[in-house]
Amino acid sequence: MVNNLYKHVPVCQINVNGLSSHSEISIAHFIEKYDINILSLQEINCTNELDIGVFPGMSTFSVTADRGVSISISNCYSPQRLAQLEEDGVGIVYSLLNISNQTLIVGSAYCTPDKSTTDGLSRLLDNVKKAWKFCQKMNISGLAVFGDFNARSQQWGDRIQNPRGKVLLDFSNKNNCVISAPPSNTFVMKNSDGTVGGSVIDLCVSYGSAVKLLGDSWIDDTDVHELFTGAPIRGHLPVMQHLVYPQQNPSSKTYEHVQKVFNYECADWSNWSLHIDEILTKFLDNYRQHNSNQKPTELYEVLINAVNEASNLFIPSKKMCHHSKPYWSDHLSHLSNKLRECQDLYKFKSTIPNKMAFEKSKDDFKKAIIKEKNDWIHRKLEKLNTKESILFWKQYRRLFLSSDENFIGNLLCDDNPHNQTKILSNNNDKEKLLFDTFLTGKHLKNEQFDETHYEDIQNQLKNIIAEDFGVDEDDHGDTDDFNSDITLSEVTAAIKAQKTTGKSKDGDDFHPKML
Repeated sequence: MVNNLYKHVPVCQINVNGLSSHSEISIAHFIEKYDINILSLQEINCTNELDIGVFPGMSTFSVTADRGVSISISNCYSPQRLAQLEEDGVGIVYSLLNISNQTLIVGSAYCTPDKSTTDGLSRLLDNVKKAWKFCQKMNISGLAVFGDFNARSQQWGDRIQNPRGKVLLDFSNKNNCVISAPPSNTFVMKNSDGTVGGSVIDLCVSYGSAVKLLGDSWIDDTDVHELFTGAPIRGHLPVMQHLVYPQQNPSSKTYEHVQKVFNYECADWSNWSLHIDEILTKFLDNYRQHNSNQKPTELYEVLINAVNEASNLFIPSKKMCHHSKPYWSDHLSHLSNKLRECQDLYKFKSTIPNKMAFEKSKDDFKKAIIKEKNDWIHRKLEKLNTKESILFWKQYRRLFLSSDENFIGNLLCDDNPHNQTKILSNNNDKEKLLFDTFLTGKHLKNEQFDETHYEDIQNQLKNIIAEDFGVDEDDHGDTDDFNSDITLSEVTAAIKAQKTTGKSKDGDDFHPKML
């Protein structure tokens, strides 16, 4: 049963040890049979670059350095060659492609085995590192380089480790990239004693989102007789794998609704007001000059348009859903993304450096989120009155006390009839103690507080509550005040009395902060 939630992009890499007219036809049949979308070839041994349309339905890019490499990509992914990343004398070619609205760079690489030192591989890997820096600069999510690196190591399933394998392994550990390989030999040969040996040297180096997108690789040793010289006794076998892209099924959307809203805390209210004044002043001058008889609804529409225009210019927007946290910041988003990357990298490559990086990132994020929460609480508590403190307590409970992870240990309480210290372990008791301690004014009854002033205020309050105003039930007073016109001062007072917290707007998209 096909899973429609994922898009599978077949990838194949193979060292063909010379590309002839005959092998071109065989490879074209191989592409059609296995529906290959991305084809990476090494050792094509061409003195000139291949024709871009050498394989039907695909764009092919190649270089002649180090016996030549090429990368062929299905035209449905809008492939684009990145010549600016290539270097003279380095056998590597890159292409940009777009799959499911995600951008990725793929490359094909080859390092010859006949050099006595590892300089050739080091230079190639420096180029790969340069390509990843280019990805980060251009906000490209991932990089995958398929190639024959002639590097052997037990870390990716070979029997031995050669000098090139050590160079590649050190590069991987220092640069947080992942080396992936199939579970069997990619190069096979018949030994003198009749046994079949080989090595694992056809690999993939991946960064970023490509680490998660690349599925397991495997060897295809069937129908390979026409693909390379010496098959199937000696040569490189095709390495197959998939790029697995999640794609949203429109009929079963599970993500939360995210919307763009105005960030009123960062609004430029001075220029906002000035812009509205300019629009309305210009309109009123024109209105008086022409003695227009517009309806009140039309005049109100002018006001709404002026407010909307000013809001779009001077109030920045932010993304929000019903899970948005008021203490969240750009710094937390950065740390969260970094933590996710380190977690994914450690999951796919469980080395000690990756584990340490993951644990450090997790610790940094934990400390940062605690600091942001505390800073937000302190800002809220600075200017709270009694009424606002009750509303804040409800918001605090909703944000921090609804999750099982928000644990508060046992508390000590000596506020009881016997003045004995009591340990509170029940959540309800702990909640009541915290509320009574911080949000009911008990902290005002300490020794430094003016007791005389406190008692005086309490007595005045009692007198006000007990006072009899002597109003006759039949005397309703002068009702003319209720029938008089509403004054500007009354409107202004009513506007100022509105709550400016929260996120709600009226039917015309007016937020209390605007008024």
